[in-house]
Amino acid sequence: MRILISRIEIKTMCKTSVKNISALLVIVMLTACIKFPKPIEVVPIINLSAEVLQLSDEAESKSFRITADADWTITGGNSICVVNPESGLKNQTVTVTVTVPTNESDARTFVLTIKAGSTTKNVTVTQSAKQYAATVPDIVVTSFGITPANNERIYSEIAFITKNGAAYEFNGNKEIRHYKTDLSALKASWKCNTIKVTVEATTQINGVTPNNFTNELTYRFYSKDNNYKEFKIKLINPAESYSGLPLLVLTTNDGSDIVDKDVWKPGRFKLDAQGNAGVTELTGVTEIRGRGNSTWNMPKKPYALKLDKKDEGAFMGMNPHKRWAVLANYEDKTGIRNRVTFEIGKQTKLAWTPDSRYVEVMLNGKMLGNYLLTEQIKIDPKRVNIQEINNTETNAEKITGGWLLEIDRYYDLGETRYFRPKISQLPVIVADPENANDVQMNYIKNYFDNVDKLLYPTLPDGIPYHELNAHLAGTPDSTQYHQYIDIVSFIDYWIVQEVVGNSDSRLPGSIYMHKDVNGKLCAGPLWDFDQTTFMGDEVWMIYNYLPTVYDYSTLNRRTIMYAQLFKDAKFKALAKKRWGELYNYLSVEVTKFMDKEHSLIEKSLALNWIEIGENENQGIWPIAEADRDNGGRNHDKNLLSANAVEKMKTQYLQRLAWLNLQINSW
Repeated sequence: MRILISRIEIKTMCKTSVKNISALLVIVMLTACIKFPKPIEVVPIINLSAEVLQLSDEAESKSFRITADADWTITGGNSICVVNPESGLKNQTVTVTVTVPTNESDARTFVLTIKAGSTTKNVTVTQSAKQYAATVPDIVVTSFGITPANNERIYSEIAFITKNGAAYEFNGNKEIRHYKTDLSALKASWKCNTIKVTVEATTQINGVTPNNFTNELTYRFYSKDNNYKEFKIKLINPAESYSGLPLLVLTTNDGSDIVDKDVWKPGRFKLDAQGNAGVTELTGVTEIRGRGNSTWNMPKKPYALKLDKKDEGAFMGMNPHKRWAVLANYEDKTGIRNRVTFEIGKQTKLAWTPDSRYVEVMLNGKMLGNYLLTEQIKIDPKRVNIQEINNTETNAEKITGGWLLEIDRYYDLGETRYFRPKISQLPVIVADPENANDVQMNYIKNYFDNVDKLLYPTLPDGIPYHELNAHLAGTPDSTQYHQYIDIVSFIDYWIVQEVVGNSDSRLPGSIYMHKDVNGKLCAGPLWDFDQTTFMGDEVWMIYNYLPTVYDYSTLNRRTIMYAQLFKDAKFKALAKKRWGELYNYLSVEVTKFMDKEHSLIEKSLALNWIEIGENENQGIWPIAEADRDNGGRNHDKNLLSANAVEKMKTQYLQRLAWLNLQINSW
């Protein structure tokens, strides 16, 4: 088919196209002639809390705040006028600190320029000129001392000048107490209005020039007329003022005290060997918080450390780790109860018992006295050696292990993962896995419920297990329950608790258990023996202990399984046999160990306590009024430490003899 278009139609179409193109060209030309407005430029706004900082002639720091709606930078700072930080992000309020050293010359001014986009603002920093004393009567020295900041082995400031009202009082005789240090190259610091300071013919640089303080020194402070005022300095470090134990120095970054056992504060630690052979000096970054339950409420506080690096925590021959406990032993006048119990534990078949060392502790320059630096109970190849799992694991086999459990009456004070088995009602806290998931929690709860069913085989459902109903619980069969619990660990754990007479074991308090993948429930590790132990009681602690009706109804006192376990003749026979294996060690070596340990810390304890009849300069911690009468929780706090240890040994042997008689009568 042909499509025919006439000449007239083509001509008409061409005319129309030309008209359209012409119109388009006119629009383009007109548009080009129109001037559109430029986009509005947004000018950043900078807000400053201060535009002028006035500093004195002494070394000083001052701050101001910046808020801007654009990123900003600061210029104008230098090695004398140090600015930190020098930049910031938009819409954030940032505190900027300006630091200058002592001005030894004329007044000076620094201009700091803050720039955000096209906006700039200035902060003027002025520092006064030094107003030097014209003559000796004009000389004013407002501070003079030896500071930790300028001296590596000085741990608290030694101030020779103190302010009393408007007057500055000088005392040239000072002592460095509580630790041993080297006086031969100490650097003094001062604030004054003199043109120079000398010792003999040597001009001193503030905080820099070392001097030998083993002899009396004379510092001369000069006025403009070249006359001077003398300060005679005598510094001593008496040997009777320090114990000789290694010194653990703790500092918080902000210098504030530790007042909370839940909040970690960043800080640093240093272990000063104090001349002890074989002790490696350590320094590093740590976090510090309080720890303990009843002990946290005592005047002398215990602490927990969380080091930044594991290798920095190889304290005094112990295995390196990040986590450590610093035990105060405030209720223990002997200072050795924990150490002795741990030593007994190491002679048993318990998988692991915490290691520990005695130290003196300083916190932020304050001497706190004798402490026991102790391995904290943690899952680790060198501690509780079980496979660790995280709280995301749900594999049925893997969640059979990685369990570190604490049986403790404080279970509901801030703990997030805990439970009570249906029959025994033990307060079980899950320490690891931390924040265990629901699948994990269901597993471990069911595991304990199954243990209960085997240990209380005939107790009717719904009947509480206390002294009135215990006869209904029946006799457990070791051929069954041994599949769930490690009998050897439970026997050795029982022996330690009974030997030291730990009444906390039936509160219960600080009772630990652990379980590895596809493993049995094991007793231990041992922990917390500084209170109500070694008191010579001739009663069973947990062998046959049953909760009263009241205890059960209040979910208060409990003990772990032993009243039922000892109904089993096989378990009882194994316990008697094991007692016979350990008895010679317990009767001969333990008291020797007590004497050895006390000899290590006798001087430390003398410096730690302000004994009855002593003044406040003869120790650190006074004996509370109530403890003066009854001797405190261990009935020995009103004794000298040597007498307390003798009492401890006598009571230990008394209890040991009683236990031996009872067990051999089985």
